[in-house]
Amino acid sequence: MSMLFALGLGTGIFCGIWGLISSLPSLGLVTWIGFAGCTAYFACGKHGLEGVKTAIFSTMSGMISALFAMFVSGFIPGSIVFAALMTGIISATMCWQAKAKQLWFIPGAFIGCFSTFGAASMGLNVLGGDLPKVIISFLCGAILALCCDTSGQWFFKKFGKE
Repeated sequence: MSMLFALGLGTGIFCGIWGLISSLPSLGLVTWIGFAGCTAYFACGKHGLEGVKTAIFSTMSGMISALFAMFVSGFIPGSIVFAALMTGIISATMCWQAKAKQLWFIPGAFIGCFSTFGAASMGLNVLGGDLPKVIISFLCGAILALCCDTSGQWFFKKFGKE
């Protein structure tokens, strides 16, 4: 078993479990936002808790950027020019924030930002009571990625060969 096969096996198992758990209405989770958090982990190239930390910090910073843009844009609703200006400002700040050590992963910030906009466009009130659904789904996604990564390493150690 190659490392890639082992990782795919672990990822398939845990993503299937996530798909099942996140589809339970009583939990209020958003499946695709969890997958976005999982993607941030794998995309950052870090493993273990360092990858989890990077995924969480980056997606949360992007989420905050989107919330800020939505809040400020609410003062001038319907203005395409103002919305475009806010898009430029938050895009720039998500790049500039990478000077801070914990916020180095720019793609994760964009993942968090567009996922928050996506949640709003699907009808979640992210500026109100639905924000915890987004946050918890991102956090679950980072943990999902750790489970996928760790289980893949375990399968390779147990059954793999170089």
